[in-house]
Amino acid sequence: MNTYKIKLAPYGSMTSFPDSQTIFGSICWSIRELYGEKELEELLDNFKDHENRFVVSSSYVEGTFKAPMMTWATLDEIINIGKRTDLENSELSIKSKQLKKIEYLSEGVFRSYLKGEIDRKEVAEDLILGEGKYKLSDGTLHYKDEEIACSEYCEENSRRNFINRLSGTTDEGQLFYYKRVFLPPEAELYFLIKTKNIDYFLPIFRYMSDTAIGGDKSIGVNNYKISCDGEFNCKKTIEENILLSKYIPYYDEVHWDKSYFGISMGYYKVESRHEFSGEDILKDQVGYLIEGSKIVLKQDKEIYGRLPVIKELMGKKVRHNGLGFFL
Repeated sequence: MNTYKIKLAPYGSMTSFPDSQTIFGSICWSIRELYGEKELEELLDNFKDHENRFVVSSSYVEGTFKAPMMTWATLDEIINIGKRTDLENSELSIKSKQLKKIEYLSEGVFRSYLKGEIDRKEVAEDLILGEGKYKLSDGTLHYKDEEIACSEYCEENSRRNFINRLSGTTDEGQLFYYKRVFLPPEAELYFLIKTKNIDYFLPIFRYMSDTAIGGDKSIGVNNYKISCDGEFNCKKTIEENILLSKYIPYYDEVHWDKSYFGISMGYYKVESRHEFSGEDILKDQVGYLIEGSKIVLKQDKEIYGRLPVIKELMGKKVRHNGLGFFL
C-alpha cells in the first residue's frame, strides 16, 4: 500500500483533533452513503484481502508528528550536564522539565529520527542550556533554523443542556460541559492514509467535506475542507515503528520486550444517525496502545491490528478500529 497525506482545513471549531477511530468511522459512513451498505459490509467482512482496504493515522497539526515515547535523558545524565556547565541545582531542575513537555516533533526532526540521526542526549543538553540546534516551541521539538507551522491552539469550555440519548429529550435542569478547540486561521490538520487505491477515496473525501468528522455536526462543529496533498514518502532505518494511530494488536504481532508503549482505555459511541434514534449508541469500553508508542513488529505485512465487533445495534455489527498505522 502507498501512503498519502490528507489535509483538514477547519471551517470552525472542533471538539478535539480527530483520532484514527473517528476518521475511520467517518470514512466508513461515507462509503455507505456513496456506494451502499452492501459494499461497506463486504469491505469490513473481508478487510485484510479487500482491494479497497485502508489504514489511517490520527490527525495532527500540519508540520508536526507525535513524538515517540522515550526518556530523553536519565537523572544521572541531567546531573552530569549540570556539573559540566556549572548550572545550579534549582536552575537545572527547572530547565530539565522541558524534556517532559516534548509532545510532537517537527517534520524535519521526525524524518531525522526515522533515519536514526537524533541523539537524545544532545537534544536534552540543547534544551537545558538553550544552545545548539534544537528548540522546543509549544510542545514541538524542532531545529532552530527550521520554519515550522503554527502549532498553537486555544480551548474554550462551554455548557449545554443534557440530552437523554434514549428518549431524545432534554432532562430539566441537567447541564453538561464540553470543550471547543480553535486553530489559528492559517493552521491546518492532516492525517495519513495507506491504500492501494487512492482514487476510490477521493470522492469520499469530497463527501466528508460536506458532512463532518465526529459529533456535533448539527451545530456546525467538526467541519473541514478535506483534500489529498499527494503521496507521502519517508526513509526509515531504525528498528522500531512509530505508532501514529490507536492500535489493538494481535499478541503475536509484537516483540513486547523490545517495544515501548502506552495503554489507554476509551469509550466511543456510534454516530447518532436518525436510524439509531432512541437506541443505546454507547460502545463497550475498549483498550488500545496509544499514539507515540514505539513498536518492534515480528511480522512484515500490510495490515496490523484488529477490527473487533464490540456491539450489535438493530441487527448491524458495530466494529472498533484497532488497525495500527506505523511509520
